[in-house]
Amino acid sequence: MSALRSSDQAPATRVLIVDDQLMIAEAVRRMLLPYPEIQLHACLKGAEAVAKVAEVKPDVILQDLVMPDADGLELVSEYRKDPSLARTPLIVLSAKEEAATKADAFARGANDYLVKLPDPVELIARIRYHAGANRAQRERDEAFNALRAELDSAAHYVQSLIPEPLDGRVSTRWRFVPSASLGGDSFGYHWLDDHRFAIYLLDVCGHGVGPALLSVSVMNAMQVNALGEADPGDPGAVLASLNEMFPMSKHNGMFFTMWYGVADLAKRELLYGSGGHPPALLLAPGAAPRELGGNDDISGPMVGAIPGIPYGTGTATIPPGSRLWIYSDGIHELMRPDGSLWSLHEFLDGVAQEGMTGEGAVDRLIARSRAVRGRDDFEDDVSLLEVVFP
Repeated sequence: MSALRSSDQAPATRVLIVDDQLMIAEAVRRMLLPYPEIQLHACLKGAEAVAKVAEVKPDVILQDLVMPDADGLELVSEYRKDPSLARTPLIVLSAKEEAATKADAFARGANDYLVKLPDPVELIARIRYHAGANRAQRERDEAFNALRAELDSAAHYVQSLIPEPLDGRVSTRWRFVPSASLGGDSFGYHWLDDHRFAIYLLDVCGHGVGPALLSVSVMNAMQVNALGEADPGDPGAVLASLNEMFPMSKHNGMFFTMWYGVADLAKRELLYGSGGHPPALLLAPGAAPRELGGNDDISGPMVGAIPGIPYGTGTATIPPGSRLWIYSDGIHELMRPDGSLWSLHEFLDGVAQEGMTGEGAVDRLIARSRAVRGRDDFEDDVSLLEVVFP
């Protein structure tokens, strides 16, 4: 049966009644007659209901339960299996008043239940309510999807600033896994001269566009060596300079943690500093793992948090074949499915086990953290960087 009435008035609300009784469809048509913004369509055969719904794309479905060629409850279930209909408001319009039938209808996905024929005032009110709620939900979904696209674009831009993996005098391997809510992780590396190699990783507090923009600003300063008078070969001086350049009082209360190191290949020496960041782990053949930064005397507070505070510089020897691991806390600040927290040193034990095994260690460590969390996504950005020295 074609549309019983139509209107060019906008915005229109499309209502589809699925009922084998023409007199019921006609009665509903008469109820809706004074409301030109509501367009009523009818389907008199249950077997054609799914196809009719796809054709009309209704804002509200009025569904009868007892039809000679279909079970109305089964149709409710069938609609909900279709992703495009999963949220379409559905009002059961039935002669049955039994509580068990109502419960079954709601369990299968019905939004409302009316005993036919209802009072016109009540029917109109419910149609308007459900159609309005559904329209508002669609608008929220569209806004969320647009925001999600913007956040994805920002995450891609942040990732574009990360240099490509290196194979040469120094080799690097890394993974950056952005969180669903966009965080502020960044990292990079570059040669200061022919024998000094700078390495850094930062993590801005919070999530969203603000932390990502701050992260990008810091990365740009690092890449063009815009550090004022600070010697880029002195990690403590670099962190102190960044602390003055990016005070949280001028950046919406945001601060960041950072690990910065300079490897001097001629001297086989690594200078490093930390501003509130978890310790890097230096692994050397035949030697015990060494934590660099973290809670030692070299580490200072988060960058941007306390103006004028000095940052120290530590020193470590780089034996041939050493591997340096730097990471953000998103990879180890995890909650297991049972609610217990995974500790930093449990993560570092895994790095010590995997960190000298060569190719694939980065991916295996990411997989280990996902296994601990019991799911593939992360609540925070995850950055993991391996640096291999000759």
